Amino acid sequence: ILAKNMPKLTLFLFVISATINNIVLAEPVHDARVIIVGSGAAGIAAASKLLQNGFNDVKIIEAENRTGGRLWAVKIGDYMMDMGGQWVHGEEDNVAFDLAWPLGLLEHYNDSHVFTTRFFNSSGEQLLPEVLSNVTYFYFNLTENSDVNDIAKAESYGDFIIAKMEEYFKTLPEVTDDMKKSILYLFNLVQGSSDGSDDWTKLSPKMARDYPVCKGDLSINWKERTYTTILDILMKKYPNPAEELPVLNNTILNSKVVKINCDSSDAPVEITTEDGKKYLADHIIVTPSLGVLKADHEKLFNPPLPDKQINAIQNLEMGHVAKIYLYYEDPWWHDEIFVKFILWSDEERKQMEADPAKRWLLGYYTAVKVEHKPKVLCLWMTGPYVTEMEQVPEEEFNNKTLHFVNQFFGKLYNLTQPSIIKRSMWNTNDNFRGTYSYRSVTSDLKNAQNKDLAEPIMKNDRPVILFAGEATDQHFSTVHGAIHSGWREADRLIKLYEI
Repeated sequence: ILAKNMPKLTLFLFVISATINNIVLAEPVHDARVIIVGSGAAGIAAASKLLQNGFNDVKIIEAENRTGGRLWAVKIGDYMMDMGGQWVHGEEDNVAFDLAWPLGLLEHYNDSHVFTTRFFNSSGEQLLPEVLSNVTYFYFNLTENSDVNDIAKAESYGDFIIAKMEEYFKTLPEVTDDMKKSILYLFNLVQGSSDGSDDWTKLSPKMARDYPVCKGDLSINWKERTYTTILDILMKKYPNPAEELPVLNNTILNSKVVKINCDSSDAPVEITTEDGKKYLADHIIVTPSLGVLKADHEKLFNPPLPDKQINAIQNLEMGHVAKIYLYYEDPWWHDEIFVKFILWSDEERKQMEADPAKRWLLGYYTAVKVEHKPKVLCLWMTGPYVTEMEQVPEEEFNNKTLHFVNQFFGKLYNLTQPSIIKRSMWNTNDNFRGTYSYRSVTSDLKNAQNKDLAEPIMKNDRPVILFAGEATDQHFSTVHGAIHSGWREADRLIKLYEI
């Protein structure tokens, strides 16, 4: 007789084909109850792998009214546009690349564009194209051209960059002191969009040494598609819809989990949702963002999480980045400049910082073309201004954004008016509370590790609460890290049942 807390196993001595939605699932099939909290890349990856490996009682509970998590695409004019994850970062040891590249869905950055940059000030002038292009090249190659062990010894990654940039500026007499301040301010924001930080002096200097960057092209695009395509690949909906796994059929939307209770040693885990419904499971895979865990872990888990896990939640950091898409029926940019960088003057920054109604605009740092979407210009924003931006009323936001575009580009371009302006809203959404995680100086001081966040909660020597999501993976901050983490936890259960 199995213990009460052990899932009942239905063992077969012969092969049985179980077909759901025209899918033949792997055997043996058993009835271990698995609930996955969250239907982002990690949740979809975990559910798909479990269903392919004999688990027939897999349920996803999702707080939003859609699946995908931080992979989300919306129709803007003629195109589907990524509001979240957009590029595949690297080729080697990248599960997203491995899944999508053989299907012909991806394109290398340089296959369609040349990385060209120009710098514009608030007077609408283009500044020192050749000199500042060299400055950009120096900055973007700084880590690669430095000893990572030397970087790791710095107070922060930002301190290392600032020291190197100031040394480099000494070779450029045409770059004024005010311009130097503007460039450092710009690159601080650029670094923030890459790593998620709101200030590069908070970034761990050890990331340059310890983070396993996937080799190869770091800006691989999805051509006319969006990154949400990876979800269809995971669920076997693409390329052959007839092979689709029953993931979506077993997903409950608009259902926010508010309590995960595993305080009894001989009872299943009980999940309670905001509408009062309760679900029982033998295993829970928790995939919400680090931002959500920071805000909710104390009231979400009973009993409380172990100290090491709480340390990881509290001292790993959640980043804040935003994209603002401007759709033009008649695009005004008719040049080969792919990236238009913004240089705020030191005086103007001080004036705007003192004005709460305008301060958020200082988060804008670039206007970028979007591959295969020629009518769209993307404004990127990061830093401490993103949350403020998301709280600005729509009409005011649109008007001030258009004024910003006119201020920086109206002098050199014959501007037209966009017919659609669409901004991302990840940071003020309680179901995300940010974009992606990063390691900070504090993370190092407190010894907060991503692997600690991934440690399952055990009961009777069995994993009952498991954790997935990009913040739990060595490739944190990426979609491929999220997918890998979902597979990791699925494999943990597959191994447990020796399927």
